[in-house]
Amino acid sequence: MERIFRPGAIGALMDEYERVALELKNLLSTISQEEFIKISDPYTRDEDCRSIQSIMKHVVNAGYRYADQICDFLKKPIVNHSYHVYNVVHAIDELENFIFFTVEVVKENLKMTDEEISATKKETHWGMYNIEMMFEHAIVHILRHRRQIEKFMASQK
Repeated sequence: MERIFRPGAIGALMDEYERVALELKNLLSTISQEEFIKISDPYTRDEDCRSIQSIMKHVVNAGYRYADQICDFLKKPIVNHSYHVYNVVHAIDELENFIFFTVEVVKENLKMTDEEISATKKETHWGMYNIEMMFEHAIVHILRHRRQIEKFMASQK
């Protein structure tokens, strides 16, 4: 299958965001429902990191928050998101949904100039960010939690 590359800096970041989401989706597709809901770290203080299910609830919630912040950077309306992560299928569906939503948000802004990107800088929940920094944060967030899920899976074997 021929790979299509989006134009521009934001296009490149969106391509990479989709790529890491696909890696996570592929990992999730190998997980049983029993593995998904199993408490893998009963000692953590972080409720978002007890099971693969709790991790994925967190990843989906964060994915929509990042998309909403990108809407704010681009002066687009924020949308209320409704989602469920009861099982592996829901987790995969919601992962796809927040990526698709993000694609729709940025599709007209893929070729932003460096100056336009810099002009989006503002105070966010995570500190002073611009749209590029938010994408980088979102990409690494998925990578970190994919690794965490891989560790959980390795410990269950």
